[in-house]
Amino acid sequence: MSNTKPPSSRQPFALSRRSVIYDKVNPTDFLKLDITYACEQCSHFDTENERCTIGYDCSLHRRKAQLKMYELSGRMAFCRFCEID
Repeated sequence: MSNTKPPSSRQPFALSRRSVIYDKVNPTDFLKLDITYACEQCSHFDTENERCTIGYDCSLHRRKAQLKMYELSGRMAFCRFCEID
């Protein structure tokens, strides 16, 4: 008889399909290039109501949150639907 346990349905650090992807950003690129990284820079962002016109939760993609994450980890959550004018 084997003493192995069945696989757990809860795996630590497992990413779900809806997880936010944090991309590594080179510090030199961040300082020298004009990178579009925040909702406030996107055509889909309604500045009056401070929300995404497509309906996405923009809390992790806002400028303040992005800069905080970058300072802590060197990564940013780039929105895959970001459009610039």
